[in-house]
Amino acid sequence: MSTAVARKRSPSVVFPPSGLGPATTVEVSTPSEIQQVLSDAKRYPSPVRPVGSGSSTTRCVTANGGTQLDLSAMNRVLKIDRDKVTVQPGISLTELADILSDEGLELVGGFDLANRTVGGAVSAAGLEASMAGDVGQFASHVVRLKVLSPNGKKFVVSEKTKSLLALMRLSYGLLGVIYEITLRVRPIQGFAVQTAKVSFKDFGKLGSKLLGATAGVKLYLLPFRDRIYLELRRPAAEADPGRKFAWRFKDWAVYSALPEAARSIGKAVPIRQIRYPLIDSLSEVAQSLVNNALVRSGSNSVEQSGRYRLLGSKSRFTYTTWAFPAADFPSTTLAYKLFCKEYYARTGFRCDMPTVGFRLNRDRSALLSPSFDSPMFTLSPLSTQVEGWDDFVLDFADFAAKHRGVPFFNQTRNATPEVVAQHFGTRLAFFDKVRRELDPTDRLVNQFFQSYLPQA
Repeated sequence: MSTAVARKRSPSVVFPPSGLGPATTVEVSTPSEIQQVLSDAKRYPSPVRPVGSGSSTTRCVTANGGTQLDLSAMNRVLKIDRDKVTVQPGISLTELADILSDEGLELVGGFDLANRTVGGAVSAAGLEASMAGDVGQFASHVVRLKVLSPNGKKFVVSEKTKSLLALMRLSYGLLGVIYEITLRVRPIQGFAVQTAKVSFKDFGKLGSKLLGATAGVKLYLLPFRDRIYLELRRPAAEADPGRKFAWRFKDWAVYSALPEAARSIGKAVPIRQIRYPLIDSLSEVAQSLVNNALVRSGSNSVEQSGRYRLLGSKSRFTYTTWAFPAADFPSTTLAYKLFCKEYYARTGFRCDMPTVGFRLNRDRSALLSPSFDSPMFTLSPLSTQVEGWDDFVLDFADFAAKHRGVPFFNQTRNATPEVVAQHFGTRLAFFDKVRRELDPTDRLVNQFFQSYLPQA
């Protein structure tokens, strides 16, 4: 791979219109340019917030009145070894997976949101259908990071300093700006895919089996059809690694064609008693067609490099995510079904897309891991609708809090400081103690995180 070094230059600065938002957006392509930004608070005001693909659904990367640091131009693969790859933070997971596949290698883990940048996936929580032996977060596969501290000084963390590495994983850009990442990789491995559909009640009976299963679990929930579609992934040494076309078609059908159809039906059919059943029927057809007819085997390499959808501003839907203890999840799903129906009856609003869920294995590799204490299942309601969504998210946050839901700082809207303190408590306090030592002037902290971090 090319390792040419870019010429030293000043960061490219964009000054947006006055009002809410960053005072400046800075496009950087080298570590020295990042240093210039961090060391010059007068020209580049605080807070400084690094940003990648813009896939977060919360205000975790906002820099109102400050400096947004665009790392998307730092997108090179620097080195590929037999079991490791070193990259810059701006490369997307999809691009990296495609490059690794040419070498017969793949990223470890079946993570979602593959158009995220590697820097974003290392710095913020994500989702994946964890198989037995896998961890719950993509960040756990990091073995070495090169970082610029809030005052612009370089430092390196690695497996030789495991406690510091655990702090840097899922640190949300609060401890420094990551400019180089080394990840574990492995030879491409196939897995077998098994699908099923069950009622919510029957899903509850599977609770203990799912909790101890070796398979990775992904769920599509249709509360108004009383259907849960399960996608189970099991390691299979001799399995066909799958066809990229099949996975790309699946991604297109579920995350592009279906949202577009839902949006079109929403415009054409104003009567919700007709509109929503039509959309639900399309969802069921999409699940049956894709899972039963096309996708029977796969690999991380084929799935990740076969992604179709775009995220961020180009996304066709919006979502919010909460994680729930796996031990309670069967009862949580039944309660979620009742919540959706009650909310629709009371307000006339319901999500027009299936709710997506993942099982996350327990993962203690990052101090702020959402599955630090136990295995979790996630619920992510999805909707193409804008009107009514914000109110639904508020009520869903109340539902989650009552069912021991754990928020993601980058994917959970309307989590209260009390709920964050309840689940991250002493871990977040220790994280903030280290953060204050590294960043005594709050160079990297925005208002969003100030509302959650312990008060001095």
